[in-house]
Amino acid sequence: MGTHGGNLWPLLKEGTFGLDEILDFSADLNPLGPPPDLGVLIQEAQGQIAWYPEPTYEEFREAAGRLHRADPAAILPGNGTADLIHLISRWRAGEDAAVAAPTFTEYERAVLANGGRITPLDRARLLFLCNPNNPTGTVQPREELLKVAEACERRGAFLVVDEAYMDLVEDPLRYSMIRDLARFSRLIVLRSMTKSFAIPGLRVGYLAASPGIVAGLRDLQPPWPMNGLAASVGARLLERGEPFLAQTRQALKRFRDSLREDLAGLGGIRPSPSSANFFLCRLEDPGWSNRRLADQLKERGILIRSCDDFTGLEPGRFIRVAVRRREENERLVGALREILRDAG
Repeated sequence: MGTHGGNLWPLLKEGTFGLDEILDFSADLNPLGPPPDLGVLIQEAQGQIAWYPEPTYEEFREAAGRLHRADPAAILPGNGTADLIHLISRWRAGEDAAVAAPTFTEYERAVLANGGRITPLDRARLLFLCNPNNPTGTVQPREELLKVAEACERRGAFLVVDEAYMDLVEDPLRYSMIRDLARFSRLIVLRSMTKSFAIPGLRVGYLAASPGIVAGLRDLQPPWPMNGLAASVGARLLERGEPFLAQTRQALKRFRDSLREDLAGLGGIRPSPSSANFFLCRLEDPGWSNRRLADQLKERGILIRSCDDFTGLEPGRFIRVAVRRREENERLVGALREILRDAG
């Protein structure tokens, strides 16, 4: 299994900190946490646990279709977007693929696990793009991606646009490709509810593509690729979640602007501009490594993401930190200031 953020379990096992004492900046989730009515939605759906999930996930697909003004036949649910990335790579097993590094490492792992190779773009039959990109936080305008999609159509290549963080970007309609599915027969758009609704334990993800692509991918899925509780709760969040997401985007901008200013003011840490809910930061002092810094923060119950597994980033130099609530961000900055001061 690859390296990902959000693994607080080893720290819990050590017994030094309780679950409510750990600040996890390695997991880039909605800083407001889950919607306030999530517990009610789970309670309403818990009766379905005694039954097998409805095999076609009609309720979920129709909810996603209404949200994106798409045919429900163009929606495919999965056990999170990581599961769907591997499904796509299995569907195109053995084909050459391109990724725009540095980016989410699961694309490369999935391609290699299914007999493919990572190649230059001009030889690839499958292209993975992350928008906004992980770990840089940069977002590409839709107009630029439309040009990429047109080029892929001409070359007979499939374009996968991972929009896992799109719900957290200001004015997501300006950037999302999901409304362009009817224009491109080789476009696949990935969506995650993990980040936007802070529900990583439920594993709710889906993709949107032409009904033909969806049918081909569905044939490779095992039965019940999404559990019934996740499907029911996910459908209701798709139906009623936009006011919560609008509130999130407003709060996130404030938290993000403040955190970037505070990180930049520390000296020795340079955060890159970000449109997402995290920052890629470069350690400027050659005497520091990301592992050493992560270890010292861990001793204070704070987790960050070391970025050595991202292709294209200088080893030892980069960390990624999520944007959390203001008081939590202040605790991170205070700990960093203390660590860097003591080291000086």
